[in-house]
Amino acid sequence: MTETDRQDRGFTLVEIVITIVLVGILSGLAAMIILQGVKTYSEEQAHGSVQYQARLAMERMVREIRMIRSQGADIVTMTAANLQYTDVNGAVTGFNWSGLPTSTLNRWNGASNDVLASGITAFSFDYWQQDGLTVANTTNVWFIDISLTAQQGADTLQLRSRVHPRNF
Repeated sequence: MTETDRQDRGFTLVEIVITIVLVGILSGLAAMIILQGVKTYSEEQAHGSVQYQARLAMERMVREIRMIRSQGADIVTMTAANLQYTDVNGAVTGFNWSGLPTSTLNRWNGASNDVLASGITAFSFDYWQQDGLTVANTTNVWFIDISLTAQQGADTLQLRSRVHPRNF
């Protein structure tokens, strides 16, 4: 058997081990890059979910509070975490925050609460007179401020809006 015949038979053990080590290193680097992409995608999904849910809840509250029929008797309940009123259709509706630990913002549909948003860690209604002073009774309400803080994981979003019901 000549020297060239021995070389044509295959790879040596050293060559195979070096190949396996190099493939392992490259695979490890590729896995780290892929995992970083998956982690970034998951974080962005969580952040997007918080924003979408909180913004949708805020937009709905603003739109519906604009439909309060009139000042006074049409505002049934007026607290920092609860607002119930009669809308232009004569239906009693409203919003309330259940607080911690459930952290849900609910919409009163006249018979029960429907969950409007979850993960709301802080929420408040503030009521203002036309001259900018805080109000103590329903007959002087001119503006309603809505403040909410939504949180999911490490993502936090704070929203604030001032509503003037169009029928006042």
